[in-house]
Parts: sequence; structure tokens; C-alpha cells
Amino acid sequence: MEILDIVIIILYILVVLVIGYLSGRKTKTEDDFFLAGRNMSWFPIALSVAATMISSNGFIGGPGWAYNDGMAPFMINIAVPLACFFAIWITIPIIYRLKVVSIYQYMTLRFGTKARTLLLAQFFINSIIQVSSMVFIPSLLLQIMTGWRFELIVTLIVICAIVYTTFGGIKAVIWTDMVQMIVVWGSVIMVIFVALNTMGMTLKEVVDVGKISNKLNMIDFTFDLKNNNAFFVTLVGGSIMWIRYFCFDQVQVQRILTSKSIKDVKSSLLSSAMFMNVIYFLLLFVGIILWSFYGGKKFENSNMVMIDFVLNHVPVGFLGLTISGSLAAAMSSVDSILNSMTTVFVKDVYEVHFKKNKNDADNNKHFVTIISIVMGVVIILFVIIGFGGSVKSVLNVVGAYISYFTGPACAISILAIFSNKSNDKGVSVGFILGIVLGAVISNILKPGWLWNPVIGFTITIILGYIFSIILGSSETDKEKARKYTLYGVRKSIKESKHLEEDGVSLEPGKLDRYSIITLIFFLSQYLILFLIQK
Repeated sequence: MEILDIVIIILYILVVLVIGYLSGRKTKTEDDFFLAGRNMSWFPIALSVAATMISSNGFIGGPGWAYNDGMAPFMINIAVPLACFFAIWITIPIIYRLKVVSIYQYMTLRFGTKARTLLLAQFFINSIIQVSSMVFIPSLLLQIMTGWRFELIVTLIVICAIVYTTFGGIKAVIWTDMVQMIVVWGSVIMVIFVALNTMGMTLKEVVDVGKISNKLNMIDFTFDLKNNNAFFVTLVGGSIMWIRYFCFDQVQVQRILTSKSIKDVKSSLLSSAMFMNVIYFLLLFVGIILWSFYGGKKFENSNMVMIDFVLNHVPVGFLGLTISGSLAAAMSSVDSILNSMTTVFVKDVYEVHFKKNKNDADNNKHFVTIISIVMGVVIILFVIIGFGGSVKSVLNVVGAYISYFTGPACAISILAIFSNKSNDKGVSVGFILGIVLGAVISNILKPGWLWNPVIGFTITIILGYIFSIILGSSETDKEKARKYTLYGVRKSIKESKHLEEDGVSLEPGKLDRYSIITLIFFLSQYLILFLIQK
């Protein structure tokens, strides 16, 4: 690696740290740290949401995946706009109305401590495993690219995220994520430009080669339980997976709740749905371009496709930009999860179980900083000590865990919003049985992992509702259902006569231009993909 590349990487890291510091200068209270004073505009939020989803795994692994399997893996993300539609239409207006800091505070209001405790446990375990994979895999790849020690790269990525996250909280996360998303976009465009220019081919010629090689076949209506890219499983299983992620996961919900108005809330969700799927499509399409570039050459593993191109075919200076893009993708995922883990620990663990004066607003930023540092150290140790195996083993652990828990976690949240009869004890039993029975059934049938959320969701919805009726609801349970379901919140809004804010509806369950445009975008994807592969 040349001096210029090293300088670019160092400058990138310094820029991120400076932005984190500058954006966090006015962060003084917990509300500032966790929700940026609820004063963020839609554009940086949208880019931040997209940046978290496009991890370094996708930045490096996406092109290699498409190189081997074609554009079919895009189908796994096709339901992202549908999940964002559901968030705009139903869930986020409810959470926004209640002015909670975490999604688990809503679960406490709606159900109680049992369901909240179960969801908190899955959140922390899920977050640690997920963020560790987002650090572990790119660290291994960056080790190959740079020759630096693995432990150094892991520590560098996480410490940088800790520093600017503790400087400015969620505001620093959002602004740095926006910059990092721009770096990722720039890196992807640069790779496309260099590859096409080196080959002397146009995009149309690359597409023609892709069609001849059957790399552009994306919509598959065959019903194969093993195929995670087929139409039905990506529509049903993908919807459950992404609805849980965008509607009920603290990492995404927290960014949305920093919005200064309901208009910004809905604008950010609509925009992020488009940003995410466009960049993900481009990342996969890079793999199709590289297929033409290498003439279908075989690689030791799919990740080496992008690594080989970057190391051997990218000009000096561009290599530094590409490595910065990989770091950006990694840090944009780490910072968001780190901030959300800190938020949930402080608001749903410390303040609930350990804080002595419940009515005293704890504005001790130093305490919050300490928790962020502790969470960061846990991530570093978990990656270095706990993930000493191969990349494949890490992905298997992550995929297996998330797929088993995604369905039940989504089901509890759906019952919370739509069912007046569901209660704390009933949904908790349903959640546990959904995980256990779902894992058993999945291991017997051995379907593709994207069917696991469907199985767990179905079991939890049915058994959670049945056990809620069997175990019975107290008057407190009934009162919570009347106030905090979709119907209760809508009734409260109508009674307040405050139905709109800046011309945008506050009512959950009401279609407006934001939800309709998001739904149209979701449906239009199928038409575009059909035309591409035709």
C-alpha cells in the first residue's frame, strides 16, 4: 500500500472524529445523547439508517456473492420498502406519539416486565453477535488488504466508533453515518468506473454478458424450501424479518425518533428505503461487472473477488478510498448498535432496576460515556476472543440465531399493536415456545434460513394469543390494551383534535402520500427486475 493510500485512510478517520466532536459539542443531557434533542432533519437520518444496514460485509461480500450467484440475492432485500411502508403507516406514528426513548419502553407500557425482559435479552445478545460479525469479517478482509494485525484493526474500528459516539451521542452517529454513506457511495462508483474503463466496456455490454451467463435472473416463482432467493420466501419471510428490523428494533427506531417532526419521520423512512435498496443493488451489480472483468475466473472464496480487484487493479489513491469505504461501512454499523445498546441499558435496565430516585432526571453524561466505553470493550473482547473461527462459522452463528428469534420478536410486537386480548403472560409464553418449537421444526424440515422467521412468527402469533386468553387479562392488562394498541392511540389522537402536524397526518393506520409512495416503490421493484432480466 502506497503512502498516498495511507494518508487518505488517516485523513478519513480524522474527518470522522472531527465531525463527531463538532456535532456533539452541544450534547449535554441524556435526551441530547439518546435522541439529539428530537431536532434532526430527515436527510441525515435517512442516510444514517441506510449506512447501518450496508455493513462492510455487504461492501466486500456483496459483489462476491453476485459474482457467484448472480443478482438473485437482491431478492432478500426486496421487502425492505414494504417494511418501511408498514413503519410509516402503522408503527412509528404510535411510538412517535408516546414520546418514548426506546421501543422496549413501549413494550412495558403495552404489556409489562415479562415481555420486555425477554425482548431486552434477545436485543442484547442479538446486537453483540450482529455487531461482532460486522467488525470481525471486515477486519479479516482489511488484514489481507493492509497487512495490519487483526487485533489492531478490530480495536481501531471499535475505538473510533466509541470516541465519536461518546462525543456526541446519536447526533454524532447520524452525522458521521451520513459522511460514511457518502464515502461508501463514492467507493462503489469508483470501483464501477475503474472496472468499466479498464475493460473498455459499456454498462449495456456488461448487462448483455450477465444475461448470457444467467446472472440477471432474479424473480423465481418456483417453490423450493432451500432457496432463500425465491419470490414467496423473500416476500413472506423477508417481510417479517425487515418489519422486525425497521419497526421494532431499537437500532433503527432510535434514529427515527430523533426527527423534529412527523414529516421528517416519514420522509426519512421513505428516503432510506430507496437509498438502501439502490446501494444494495449497485453493490451486487459490481459483482456482475467483475464477472465480465475476470471472465468468470474461479476464486478461492467469494470475498476474494472484491479484494483481488482492489489490491491489484485499483490505482494508487483509489485503494485508500476503497479501504476507507470498507471502514466506513463497518463503523457506521458499529456506532449505531453501540449507541442503541447504551440507550437500552441506561433507560431499560439501569433506570428501571438500579436508579434510586425514579423521578430525578439523570443528566450525567459521564455515566452514559462510561457505559458506551464498557459496551465497546465488550464488543472488542467478544470479537477477538469469542470469534476465533472462520468467517463461515461466524455467519452461520449469526444467521441461525437471528432467524430463530426474528419471527417471535416480530410476532410479540404485532400482537402488542393489533390485539386487545394479548397480555404480558400470554405473549411471553408464546415467545418462548415460538423460539423452541421454531428451532425444532426448522431443524427437522431444514428449510432455507429465511423460512425460520415465518415458522417462529406463526407459532408465536397463534400460541401468544391463545395463552393470553387461557391465562386471562387483569384490569390493568385491559387498560393497557385500551390505551396502547393501534385503536387506543388512534382514539386518543382523535379525541385531542390534533390530527395533523405541518399538514402531515399523526394518525397511525392512515394512508398518506409518504406511505403510498413507499408502497409504489416496493411494487415497482418487481417490474424493474422483470424488465432487467427479460
